[in-house]
Amino acid sequence: MTPSAPAQTTLLVGGSNGTATLCAILGDKSNSANANHVLRVATRSGNKYLDDKQEQPRVWRCTEKKHLSDVVAADFLPTRMITHVGAPDSVFVYGAGDGSSDNNDEETLSPLERAISGIHAPDNGGSVDIIILACPVSAHFDLLRRIARAMYKLDRRGLLGRSPARPPIYIGSLYAAGGFDWMSRIAFLKERPDDFDGKWKRSLGLFGLKAFPYLTKSLKAGEVTLHGRFPQLQVAVSPSNAGSRSRVKMLLDRVLQNNETGKQLEFLGLSSNEMLGGDGTCEEELQVLEEKDYTSAAASAVNAYGGAKNAMIIAAETHKQLKNAKEGGVSASAAATATTTPIISVGSHSNATTGKNLLPPTPAIDMLLTHSLADQADPFSSLAFLSCTLNSTNQILHPCILVALFRDESNPEQSTQDGTILWNPKQELTPLPRFYADGAAKPEAGQLITAIAGGEMYFVIDALERLLSPRGYDPITALHGGEPVGRKVMNFLGNSPHDLGKRSGLTNLALRKEFVKSYGSGNVKKATGGDNDTEDTSGNRAGLINRENLLAWCMSTGLSHNSRLNAVLSPCIVDESSRREDGTIQIRPNPQTRFFTDDTQHGLCIYLGLAELLGFDLERDMPQTLYVVRRLQKWMKKEFVLPQEKVKSDSKIVSDAKDVSETSAPQAFGVKNVQELKRFLQLDVFSETHQVNAEGSVKQSGLLSRL
Repeated sequence: MTPSAPAQTTLLVGGSNGTATLCAILGDKSNSANANHVLRVATRSGNKYLDDKQEQPRVWRCTEKKHLSDVVAADFLPTRMITHVGAPDSVFVYGAGDGSSDNNDEETLSPLERAISGIHAPDNGGSVDIIILACPVSAHFDLLRRIARAMYKLDRRGLLGRSPARPPIYIGSLYAAGGFDWMSRIAFLKERPDDFDGKWKRSLGLFGLKAFPYLTKSLKAGEVTLHGRFPQLQVAVSPSNAGSRSRVKMLLDRVLQNNETGKQLEFLGLSSNEMLGGDGTCEEELQVLEEKDYTSAAASAVNAYGGAKNAMIIAAETHKQLKNAKEGGVSASAAATATTTPIISVGSHSNATTGKNLLPPTPAIDMLLTHSLADQADPFSSLAFLSCTLNSTNQILHPCILVALFRDESNPEQSTQDGTILWNPKQELTPLPRFYADGAAKPEAGQLITAIAGGEMYFVIDALERLLSPRGYDPITALHGGEPVGRKVMNFLGNSPHDLGKRSGLTNLALRKEFVKSYGSGNVKKATGGDNDTEDTSGNRAGLINRENLLAWCMSTGLSHNSRLNAVLSPCIVDESSRREDGTIQIRPNPQTRFFTDDTQHGLCIYLGLAELLGFDLERDMPQTLYVVRRLQKWMKKEFVLPQEKVKSDSKIVSDAKDVSETSAPQAFGVKNVQELKRFLQLDVFSETHQVNAEGSVKQSGLLSRL
C-alpha cells in the first residue's frame, strides 16, 4: 500500500476488543498503508474510545504477538512482539437512544447519522464506504435496527449520494454467526418507513466474515493485546456478483491489512472455489479483474470447461469426484479429468467467431455485467451466510465447556439449578477457573463437543444443504468443523457431514418428509422404488461417529493445552458470603456474558430450530444439544426450548418455547418448515421490493392502460 492509495472511510460500530485492535492498527498514521484511510467509531458509551476528558479520540496501544504461523501457533515456536499505536479520526457516541432523529434539519442529525453521512463530522472522510459491526453476536440485531433507521432517513433526504455515481455502502460484521443476513432482513423490514419507494437511492451491500479475525483482549482502556490472527479470512457477500466481491475485497483487504500480512480473502457460497464447495466463479473473476494472463495453465483449465458458465451443466457428473477429492480420495485434477466433455464448449481467443460463452479479449466489463449461474441461483448469498452461521465453532465449544466446568458432583442439585461449584484460589493458583485449561480438560467437555460438533450438527447441515443447494454444490458441508486440520481428520475417519447424514439415515428422512409434503405419501413408493411399509430405522444412535472416544480425548487435550487460550478465566459470579477459612468460595457462571448470550440462543438454538423444521425427533436425534441448551437456559432463567417435563406428544420443542423469540432459531423469524425457509431466504436483505416495483412499472405501461 502506498500513500497514493484510494480514499476510504471505515466506520466501526460497537466497542469490542476488535474495535480497539483496529483503532490501534488502522489509526497508526505513521504507517503508509493507512494513508487516505479515515477511521470512525460509533459506540454507545464514550468512556472507552474518548480520552479521559471525553473530548478527543483515545489513543490505543496494541501489542501483537507475531507467531511463526497462524495455522499452528504455539509459544515453543519462534514468536516476536510488535506494537501498533493509533487512534480513530473521530468518535460518535449515540447513547442509549434509538440513534436517529425525525427532524429534517441537518444540524439535528443524530450521532450515528453523522457518523454514516460524514455531515458535520470532525474529519474529511465524507460518507462511509463500509460499516463494520465489531461486537458480540447478541448485539447484531439491535445495531442493525439502529443502522437501518439512520440509513432510511439519510437515503430519503439524499444525504448519502446516489448510485451509480457513488459505489454501494457495505454493511457487515467481523463475525457473521447467528444468522446475520436473517437479522438484516428483519431489521430493515421492521424499520422500513411507509414512504420508502422500495429502492435505495444509493445501493447497499451486506457482508460477513465466517470467523472473527483476531484473538484479542483489552483489560484497560487504551491498551489491547493481540494474541494471534485467524489463519483463514472467508467472507459472505450480498448481492452475489463480481462487482460486490471486487469492491468488498478492496475494502476488507485494507481493513484487515492483507497486503501487509500476505493473507488472502476467500469468498463463500455457490461461487466459491471448488474446495469450498462452489463452482470456481470467484477464481475466474480474480484472473479477469486483475488482468492476469488468460493463456496461463490455470486459465486454460478454466476455459477448457467453460469456467463458472458451464458449472451447472457438468455439476451432476463431477459431484462425486469432487466430493471424493475434498474428503481425501482422488485429486481434484483427476476428478476433473474424469468428467465428460461439457455440452457447451468454449473456444480459444483465436476462435472467437465459433466459440460459445467466450470471454472477450478485455473481459472486465463482461465479468462485471454478467452473472454466473451460481450467482443467479443464490442472488443474496444466503448459502454463504448459512455457512457462516452453521460452521461457527465458538457456539459449540463454549456451551459444552460451561456445562462440564460448572458441575459439582458433591452437590449436583445446586449445580444443576444455577451452576454453583466450589473453588479455592489458593490451592488452584488462579482467582477463578481457567475456562479452557480447566474447563476443557474435563472429559465431559470433549465428549459433548464431539457428539454435537461431529455428529448432531452434521445431521442438520447435510440434510439442509441437500434441500437448499443446487445439486453438485457443497457450500456449507465443505467447511464443516470450522478448522482446516480438524476437517481433514474428520474426512479421513469417514466422519464428514455426508458420511454422518448417510449412516444416520436422517438426510434421507428429511428428503422423504419434504417429498411427502410436496407430492403426497402415495407417490413415495413410485419415486423411490421401495416399500412404504418398511420399518424406518433412521435416527441418531450410538456408534455413528467413528473413533468417537479418541476424538473426544483429542478435543479436550487440544483445547486445554492451547497456549493462546490457557490464561482465559471463566465468566463467574463470586459469592463472597460463602468464603471459608481455607479460602474456598462458591462461584457460579455469569449468564450475562457472551458465552451465554451469544452461544446459546444464537448458536445451539439455531441447530435445534433447523432440526425441528427438517422433521427430526429432537429427543432422539439431537439429545446432547438439547441437554446442553436445557441446562444453560435454566441458569439463565429462560425457556428457549421446552423443558423435558413440558413436552407432550404433540409439542414442538422449539416452536412452543416461551422465549424462542429471543433466539436466532428460524422459528423466531416466523419460519417453521423448509418451504417457509426458502421463501424467507428470497427476501431482499435490505427490504427492497423488487417484485412490487416491477409490478408497478407494468401497471403503468401502455398495454395495461388500454385494458
